[in-house]
Amino acid sequence: MFQFLKSFIKEKEDPRDRLREKFASFRQLLDSNNQALALMADMEEKLTGDAPFDRTYLHTGVKTLGDHMTRMVSALNRLSRDRYRELLPLCRQLQEALDRELVRVPDIPDTPYLLPLHALNRDKTAAAGSKMANLGEIRHRLGLAVPRGFALTVAAYKKFMAASGLAARIASRLADANLDDLTVLEEVSRDIQDLVLSTPLPADLEEILRLTAQALPTDRLAVRSSAVGEDTEYSFAGQFATLLNITVDDLPAAYKQIVASKFTPQALFYLRRQGFSLDGLAMAVGVLAMAPACSSGVMFSRDPHDPQSDAVIINAVWGLGKYAVDGVVAPDLYVVERAGAHALRQQTIAHKPVALICQPQGGCSEVRLTPEQADRPCLSDALVYSLTEIALALEKHFGCPQDIEWAVDQDGTVVVLQSRPLRISATWEWESGEALPEAAAAPEVAPLVRHGVRAVRGAAAGPVYILPHDQDLDRIPDGAVVVTRQPSPRLVLVMDRINAIITELGSPTDHLTIVAREFRVPTLVQVEGAIRALSPGQLVTVDADATRVYPGIVYERLNRPQPTLKAGQDQMVYLQLRQIVKQVVPLHLIDPEGPDFSAAGCRTVHDLTRFCHEKAMDAMFDLEADDLAAAPDAVRLQTDLPVNLFILDLGQGLADHGGKEVEEKDVRSLPFQALLRGLRHPGLRWGGQVAADFKGFVSVFANTMYDAGKAERSLGGKSFAIITDRYLNFNSRLGYHFGLVDAYLSDEINDNYITFQFKGGAASVDRRERRVRLLNAILEDLGFTVTMQGDLVQGRLSKAPRAEMERTLETVSLLMAFCRQLDLALSSEVVADRCLQAFRQQDYSLACLRPA
Repeated sequence: MFQFLKSFIKEKEDPRDRLREKFASFRQLLDSNNQALALMADMEEKLTGDAPFDRTYLHTGVKTLGDHMTRMVSALNRLSRDRYRELLPLCRQLQEALDRELVRVPDIPDTPYLLPLHALNRDKTAAAGSKMANLGEIRHRLGLAVPRGFALTVAAYKKFMAASGLAARIASRLADANLDDLTVLEEVSRDIQDLVLSTPLPADLEEILRLTAQALPTDRLAVRSSAVGEDTEYSFAGQFATLLNITVDDLPAAYKQIVASKFTPQALFYLRRQGFSLDGLAMAVGVLAMAPACSSGVMFSRDPHDPQSDAVIINAVWGLGKYAVDGVVAPDLYVVERAGAHALRQQTIAHKPVALICQPQGGCSEVRLTPEQADRPCLSDALVYSLTEIALALEKHFGCPQDIEWAVDQDGTVVVLQSRPLRISATWEWESGEALPEAAAAPEVAPLVRHGVRAVRGAAAGPVYILPHDQDLDRIPDGAVVVTRQPSPRLVLVMDRINAIITELGSPTDHLTIVAREFRVPTLVQVEGAIRALSPGQLVTVDADATRVYPGIVYERLNRPQPTLKAGQDQMVYLQLRQIVKQVVPLHLIDPEGPDFSAAGCRTVHDLTRFCHEKAMDAMFDLEADDLAAAPDAVRLQTDLPVNLFILDLGQGLADHGGKEVEEKDVRSLPFQALLRGLRHPGLRWGGQVAADFKGFVSVFANTMYDAGKAERSLGGKSFAIITDRYLNFNSRLGYHFGLVDAYLSDEINDNYITFQFKGGAASVDRRERRVRLLNAILEDLGFTVTMQGDLVQGRLSKAPRAEMERTLETVSLLMAFCRQLDLALSSEVVADRCLQAFRQQDYSLACLRPA
């Protein structure tokens, strides 16, 4: 009977167990809060332009912030017994808002599997991709010649991906793969491509595909990718397949080859680097009637290196344009005036020994040209004029400079094959608006190479790596200058480790150059004899602007003043980060005692983290809370120090005591004893103010107006220490400064560490930055490894003997109190240096700065 009744009686919860659970949640919340603050500081630092970043950084950062928000909200609700449930939907709303900033691809529209070219325009981009939608636009709105054809829409792609569970199998293969490992990337790519190629097309899709293709005026077809997002501000140049001179019977297999090319190693790398979801980029495909070309090429409606020059750049080769965009042969170059009669500024006729042509039986092959044809211009004056007019018309219609592929058919008609936005990574201007200065005079050292064509501007240095073929990509070391015979878009796989590129063939309009321009890798092309002139491992400086390669590191070239990108010019990632920062960093919840400090007042990620942090402190150390009131381990330190300090002892950190308050003599925790000794240093002065200028006073006053009750709350609110005999987590708020010390001290040297963090203040930005640099210098004096981001400084010291760690922790404690005096003081670098010298000379009261 007793056991039966006992089952209805809830056993009383042990307050100690509850505190241990709260401690674990609190540690998790503090950890996420610190990491979120560090990431916010890093994002703000990235906006200064001093450090490079890409779309992968944005996606990773947003996901990481979302994870930390979720962890903090979950931890806070465990701490408070679900008191803040309204934070869960708020957390989702903030995450969704950030995700919207990262949207790359619109939802797949409900359309037929096939759309004929005559039914396409820019409004159909989400269904047919930019490449095919633009071709339809060019035909309808401009009346220019384009091939006849149709688009296999993203609805067809969705149908194919759903067939036999193909999408799920691809997602499963990608889920746990480490795509940063080149070997794994190659293996996963092979597996997925094999999976795509071996999956049959749905019967209804294959039937309509054959019937529509048979209605075209020729049975020879070009099959091209037209992915949604391709040919926008993300070029995807050379990443997806193009198949030429395909028969109708081979069309289903060709379609699958194009879809499979989305999963080549270089395409997967590019997708991740540019921030696209690997399973979210919808692949539409264009099927176009094949017209054997007499000549083909690429043209830019403006010079990407000098857009103010008012010139159209035209490259041309004999036969199909694939040899131009792949850089197989050096093309003819025509630089044409945009205005007036389009006068020819420059004409460089290259030696073009081979051409790519269509074979009657299908497919394409290379043919060798006679010496007379190899050296003959590909274009007449009339064709140059016509191409220039077409380039200008396309630029005007699409509203931005264009990168255009074209062909001249056997009737002499110019056919537009594609038109996409031209990436002008060289739209450079000084912030003052002045023109870019000429290259500096050549240094004394003679160049190893003094010819070639600048493809991507800039200068870089590194060891030479001769790349004989694509299979050796994984051997390219970090910081290499890659030298190769023929350009390959597969270099995108290692573009993040390449300092510069030199190719013996290629052109400024080939696929590799377009990708290198996106990654801002200085590139020289058409550098004949580069492989013979440069030795593997040789340290060289590549000056693409001057088309020179020098031995060694030539600092005069590397240190030339570099121009900056003005707003709106090739800085889509920067602008996107700026929008994200607007939703992340601003802090609206200022005063924890104010009426607006509530869950409903959280408008940014920073607001949410601040709210969670403050309420977590309340949940941990509110002496009126039932669980803490009943717990023997939650106590207040009775001290004459100007801190409101609460202690949670999780094991032998305090001597036995019988009340809710303890004295310093009761502390047994080694790290906590060291910290208290630092706060009690006889040279430290807690009261009074150091000398300040009027500007500093106004800055502090403006930042503390909202907190009129600060004086009554000692130094700004509760501080807390979570301790054991060897462990300390001390989290304090001294005024408007947040300090954190986390330490473990023992006789085992490998276990010992101290981490330190300091952030905030009421002073202006320049004074907070001086304090960060001051802290950095002092911590480095103490042997810490230090990182600085904005007004956040973090340091770590580990694996030192216990006695040394105790002395260091005592100094770190003193340092926190020392730095809170400096809001008004750091008016200049001279004063900051005086403060540094004062600390080094143990003038901890800063008597040198105090008024007489």
